[in-house]
Parts: sequence; structure tokens; C-alpha cells
Amino acid sequence: MIPPTPLPTAIVELACADPALAARTHETLLGLSGAPDADSPLVVGNTELRLRRAPVEEGDADAGHRVYFAVDAVAAMRRLLTRRGFPVVDSTVGVIGGSTPLGVAAREAVGEAAHAGDVTGMDHLVFTCDNRDRAVALFGGVFDLDFRLDQPIGDNARQLFFRAGDLIVEVVTAVTSTEPPTPAATSLWGVAWRSTDVEATHARLSSAGLDLSEIRTGRKKGTRIFTVRERALGTRTVIIGPA
Repeated sequence: MIPPTPLPTAIVELACADPALAARTHETLLGLSGAPDADSPLVVGNTELRLRRAPVEEGDADAGHRVYFAVDAVAAMRRLLTRRGFPVVDSTVGVIGGSTPLGVAAREAVGEAAHAGDVTGMDHLVFTCDNRDRAVALFGGVFDLDFRLDQPIGDNARQLFFRAGDLIVEVVTAVTSTEPPTPAATSLWGVAWRSTDVEATHARLSSAGLDLSEIRTGRKKGTRIFTVRERALGTRTVIIGPA
């Protein structure tokens, strides 16, 4: 696997009905002391994790999550995003799309870097999008992510892979859509944290009382994976690592 970068590649801001509970659960998940909260984000390898209080509507749990890609010059990137037809607004983290939960923030360690345990950072983020071409234009064209793979996964569905540093961005999308884009057209669907030892992480989390699936072979060759079935985390969460 690619070694982690010294500064965050992305800031993942999860919308939670109960940030305090989400913080405690993430503290257990990541094997850390000093859980993230609204005032104290946490850097784990290539990712800065933030938790934000937001109402979670039934059937629309993913709508409030936000992801910011780290850049060296926010002001310059803001101008570029605007010229590319992607309107943004200011947020407490950086600038974010007016109707899409993607943005940019300064490339700096705002939070305290966590001591590396068995979970060393984010392996990949999973998004959904209603249209393949819209996803390519957004992630590849607007945000300059490295477009690496496009493969079919079913009728009228494709799986796209982009890379931002050592972070993989996976987008599951319909091939075509005749509907106009909506604020929910693109959303963060789930996250995959990277472990150096999947067996050890599974044993640690099981001992801590978290609800886990069995370890299974990952779709990516040479990996193993398991699901963490804890709603308090705020989004679908898996742990992935070498077989």
C-alpha cells in the first residue's frame, strides 16, 4: 500500500445527530485517546476528521456530510472553481459547494496528529452520484483528481476510481440520468479506514463491544475487510487492510 502523507489529503466532516457519541465511538474505532469534536478535529494519517451537529432526516442520512480536499492556496482554488462553473460558499473549514458537499480547505494540520496505531488513515471514500459523466466532470474536471478506472458493476451502473495523493475516491454512479442535478445528486456514502493488521483491529474492536461483521476477502486483490455496524459513527464504515 502507498505510505501515508504527512499532512491531510482530505477533511471529512460528518454530520451527526449526537457528535459526543460519534466522537466516543470514533475514539474506540481508531484506537485513540482524545476523540474529535466540533472544536478539536483529529488528524489520522491522510485524513482530518471533524464532527458537526446536524439533524439526520430519515432516508437522507448522507446529505449532511462534507468532504474538503486539501490545497495549498484556497483563494486561488476558489477562483478556479468559480471559473469552472462550480459556485462555492464560505464555511468554517474552507469553501464548500453551494449545492454539492465537496470543497477545498488549506493544506495544514489543523488538528493534533494522532499516534499511529493499527488504523493509520483513510483508504478510500465512497460517493454516490446520479450520472457517470457528471461524476467525471465533478471529481476529475472541477477538482483535478486523478481519474484511474471506470468499470461496469451492473445494469446502468458504473464504479469510478479517482486518486488524491494516497487517498482513493470511489464513485458509484448511474450511467445516465435524465433528471436535473439536485443537492443530493452527489453525496458521501461511506468510508474505509486503513488498518495495518485487520485481524488485530477486528479483535480489538470486538473486545470493545462494537458490532462487527466477520472478516472477508476484499474486492481489491490482496486485501481483507470487515464492516463496523455502528450507527453512531454517522456513516457506513469498513476497515480494510492487507491479506
